[in-house]
Amino acid sequence: MKLRPSGTTAVNARVVLPKMAEKYFHAGREAADGKRSPKELHRFRIATKRFRYTLELFRPVYGATLDRRMKTLHELQHTLGKLSDYRSMQELVKGDDELETKLKHATKKHLKEFHEQWKAFDGDGQLRSWKAYLSGGNTRKTRKTRNTGKKVASRLA
Repeated sequence: MKLRPSGTTAVNARVVLPKMAEKYFHAGREAADGKRSPKELHRFRIATKRFRYTLELFRPVYGATLDRRMKTLHELQHTLGKLSDYRSMQELVKGDDELETKLKHATKKHLKEFHEQWKAFDGDGQLRSWKAYLSGGNTRKTRKTRNTGKKVASRLA
């Protein structure tokens, strides 16, 4: 998954990002299996952050169409961040039963939210959709229309 020094940014994005998406989806499926510790969920939060930030670097290649996809990653990252925050707070308030109970309830609520978000994010064909999108990008290609024979730009994404 190395960048090609002689390749353009767009070429490198189309090679590297689909593989990165595949790894991200795999990690997400493991994180959402209901068997992960808070520490493992925190690691997935970091993976989400890295994936999103990497996509942001390539935004000029894909254009505004990438923003919608990054928004869902941001939402996942936010929910995972809340889980991490509540876990940290639980350590700080040990012995305060009332606060611990509230934090456990909030943790359970956000864990459920994460699972629902992941299920929606990783719905039918989503990995395939992401890989196709990242492979084709928002590149424009000129083609002739059937009716007029004029050249028009069309998206490959």
